[in-house]
This record gives sequence, C-alpha cells and structure tokens, in this order.
Amino acid sequence: MELLPIYGITEFSNNSLNSFYSNRLSTHLNSHHFINTPHKHSTYIAILFLKGSGEHQIDFNSYSVKPGTVFLLNPGQVHCWKLSEDAEGYVFFHSSEFYNGIFISRNVEDFPFFYLRQNYPVIYLEDEPLRRVEYLFKEINREYAEDALYRNSRLGSLVDLAYIEIAREYSENSTGAQSGTNYIRVKQLQKLIDLNFKSKKNASDYADLMNMSIRHLSRICKETINKATSDLIIERILVEAKRLLINQDVTVSIVANELGYEDASYFTRFFKQHTGLGPKEFQQKSRFFNIDSPKG
Repeated sequence: MELLPIYGITEFSNNSLNSFYSNRLSTHLNSHHFINTPHKHSTYIAILFLKGSGEHQIDFNSYSVKPGTVFLLNPGQVHCWKLSEDAEGYVFFHSSEFYNGIFISRNVEDFPFFYLRQNYPVIYLEDEPLRRVEYLFKEINREYAEDALYRNSRLGSLVDLAYIEIAREYSENSTGAQSGTNYIRVKQLQKLIDLNFKSKKNASDYADLMNMSIRHLSRICKETINKATSDLIIERILVEAKRLLINQDVTVSIVANELGYEDASYFTRFFKQHTGLGPKEFQQKSRFFNIDSPKG
C-alpha cells in the first residue's frame, strides 16, 4: 500500500540513462516544484550541500543543513525540507540495479548508511574528507551530463568511490562498535526485522530465525547497542506506522491492517504507549511535517 507520492528517475530526468540522475542542487530545486508535500523515492539518494542552511526532515526526524552536509536516503524514506535561497551542492539518484549490476561481488546495501532503511541518514564533513567527496560529486555530475563512451561504467566507478569515502567517515563518526561478531549479528537482526516486522513482532521469532536463545540475543543487543531486541522491533513498527499516517486521508484501521494488527484498538494503544499520542492525534499533529515550501 502506497499512500504518499513515490518518485523514481523519470520524474526528474528525460535522459537516456533511466537508472541514474544527477544535477546541481540549485538547478534540481528550481526545476521540480511539483514536489511540495512529504514524499518518497524508489531510488537511493545522495545529496551534498556546499552552501546554504535549513532543515531536512526524514522519517519524522529533523536534521540541520549546513555546508559539508551529506544526506543518504534509502528507497521508501519519507522526506521534505526547507532550505535557504542560497542552497547549493550536488544531488544524484540511482536504482538498486544501477549499482548492483556493475559490482557483481557486492551490493549497494552493503554500505553502512544503506544497510537498513532506518539508518542514520546524515554525516557532516569538513576539510580534506569534504574536498575529496566534493570532487567526486562534481565528477559524477559532469559525467552524467556528457553522454560519452563508457558513461555508465565511469559513473558506477565514481559513485562507488564516493560511497567508499563517505562510508569511511560514516563509520568513524558512528557510535558503538563497528566490527566484531556481535555487531554483525545485530545488523543481521535488524535486517531480519526490516523484512519481517509486519508478521513477526516478538523477540522469540527473531531468536528462532537466528538459531539462538532469546536471552543470548538480548545480551548481544544490550552489549552492542544498549537496546533490547523488543526495542528494535518496536522502533521499526513505529517508523512504518508514521510513514503511513502522514497521509491525512488514511484511517487507523487501514494502517493497523497494513502493519499486521487485526485489532485496530490494540494498535491504537500500542502506538500511544510508545509515542504519547494516539494515531489520530499524531496524524493531526503531523501537519507540522508539511513545512513551508519543501522541495526535492
């Protein structure tokens, strides 16, 4: 069920390369005024800000915008923003097939910022890391604009290098252990939750999928990210619930059913317990998410 606009490549470009899009940020913002409400994309998105300020709201969390900011969005995330008039930088979109079709031995989802749909979506760069990433974004945009021989291959290589540079800084700036057996297991758990949260809502379900006891899985989560297994399940359900409720016309019953709850009143109590608001209250208050003149 899709209740918000969801945009791919063709809404932004009539270029012959239908799996990739790049542009100067100012041109992108000025050329696509049709996006003026919260929306989703079916593509991966990378945005580099070199000038300007503002606020970017992604899945109901607000992030500040300043020079050196890089945003990395997964397909399906709800976003909109309010930016200063002098906002400038670069943006590119691409499908999963664009990257994965070039690099057979690895997937775009292997990068830490794309591993899960609810990964932290922003990193702030300065000095040399920013200069390296800026150069790559600039080259990506130039290559995209020139329909030259081997364009697809060079674009793939440049995007790969940009993601590697960003991933290095992203991992260094992330909290908690970024390696080791327990970290890998927690990431596996989060991926399983991402795939199964509508039908499997108990910690025991995931312990079974991972062939370990509930107690062992809980200990790994607590030691690695200081959260219980149930916390991760609840967080994923709430994010999806909010993504659906942002549509002012959808009913609580429809949302409950979409998330696997047969009893809408139970879902209402669950949502209020963990957010402090009932679903209808959240839906009304979520009008704040439609910040003035969002773009892109």
